[in-house]
Amino acid sequence: MALLRRAVPVVVAATLATPLFAGLASAQTGYVNGIVRNPAGDGIEDALVVAFSAPWQRREETTTNGAGRFSFVGLQAGQWLFLAQRAGYAPVQAFAPVRASGLGPRVVLTMEIDPLSAPTPSTGELANVHADDLHTLLDAADALFDLGSFDRAIDAYEAVLERAPPLTSLHLQIGHAYREKQEPERALEAYRSVPADTPAGAEAPAAIEQILAAAGSR
Repeated sequence: MALLRRAVPVVVAATLATPLFAGLASAQTGYVNGIVRNPAGDGIEDALVVAFSAPWQRREETTTNGAGRFSFVGLQAGQWLFLAQRAGYAPVQAFAPVRASGLGPRVVLTMEIDPLSAPTPSTGELANVHADDLHTLLDAADALFDLGSFDRAIDAYEAVLERAPPLTSLHLQIGHAYREKQEPERALEAYRSVPADTPAGAEAPAAIEQILAAAGSR
């Protein structure tokens, strides 16, 4: 009977030890580094990088250095989501595995410029317009056009284009302004700069035809 009484605590101790050692093994941590860059390959400074693990319900943050590099130490092993954010750029994310020991794969996050949240211009016609995105800046340029201040409107549209080149439809507005100024050659140049595969590209050919027809009737 003494032998049976001694066997019970041994079994219990072994049962309790199993999850303890399993928990210690699963809590091993690793090291991850990476870079946030633009499409040209240049590092983006001061970008916020967030690391998130759903299984571990853990979230960590850091910012990139002057070369766009970042690192995380002490992340549990497993699949992690890395998200990069910075004003003027579209957010980007990627998954990467974290190893229990040693250095994991390098995380590369390439950020595209976001034309609708580009930085507010510091010079030119729109220098004093404070806005969180380009909608307000474009409204200011349209207001100049509506007031008949076509030279200033053209400067404003070109200032926006300089900072947000993807907004190619603004060439259409620039063309309209030159047409109102009775400068058909410059209007044609602007209209022809509108890409055909954009919504404004369907309107530009008609505007070109009107100018050419008016020139032919003279």
